[in-house]
Amino acid sequence: MLVTQILTRLQAWLRQHPHLKAWLLPAYVRMLHWRWQMRNLLTRHRPIVFHAGQFPLKMYPDGSIPEVLYSGSFEATERDFVAAFLQPGMTVVDAGANVGLYTLAVCALVGATGKVYAFEPGRLTFERLRRNLDLNQCKNVVATHVALSNTHEQMVLRMDPTHPTLDAHRFVQPIGTVIRPTSTDEIVECQTLDGYFLAHEVVGTIDFMKIDVEGAELALLQGAERTLARSTDITILLECTQNRDQVRDLLVRHGFQCFVWDGVERALRPVVFDEAIATGSIVLRRQQWDSKL
Repeated sequence: MLVTQILTRLQAWLRQHPHLKAWLLPAYVRMLHWRWQMRNLLTRHRPIVFHAGQFPLKMYPDGSIPEVLYSGSFEATERDFVAAFLQPGMTVVDAGANVGLYTLAVCALVGATGKVYAFEPGRLTFERLRRNLDLNQCKNVVATHVALSNTHEQMVLRMDPTHPTLDAHRFVQPIGTVIRPTSTDEIVECQTLDGYFLAHEVVGTIDFMKIDVEGAELALLQGAERTLARSTDITILLECTQNRDQVRDLLVRHGFQCFVWDGVERALRPVVFDEAIATGSIVLRRQQWDSKL
């Protein structure tokens, strides 16, 4: 408890002194990692606990997501919006599920009458996702080991060279464009969301989609245009790192507007796509949403 209080105060102090933060950040990151390793050693790798609204959830301490979640308020604004927006009975797509941070949350929030389709291409990461789903007894989740794209071909899943230790920073690349293969490269199957729903006879609309696919956003959306067209009230939580102009144009063509979540006002605030997407995740809807309804 004392260590947690010290770290909280240190985080607040560093936010007030950005120049010192840049200088001290490497040592601070190493300290957080040491704290995480000690925590796992002392607890014998006991699952961590986090919340989605009122629902407590568990996650095995495997991979980079549990570590950053334990060490701070990881994607707190995005997770706050998800908890405020989702309702029992909704149908959700989690594209780029990783070990299940959002999959577990939406599973609890939409309840037994809802449905969650989670997609994760990495072999080891998918195994961790399945373990976390079993740990939380998620019965309303269909988890699929595939990368969502605009093709049904195989691709190479690669580590991000700028973040080689983060398993959440992996991206897909066409096989023919790989010049220097590495030992961490992994051949993965790709599928379009439209094709997946057609093959599995999913004919209803989608209420919510979270997209975090490390540069494959355009390809994913191109492979989901029929789903977007029929899901007239869909809400998308999007992180976009590549092809932003083309992604914006596709979304505008489908009638989407851009928002960010204001956690203080508990409302979506309209923003300009090009400005907002450069700073983090955005919310996309065809019309405004009133959280008080």
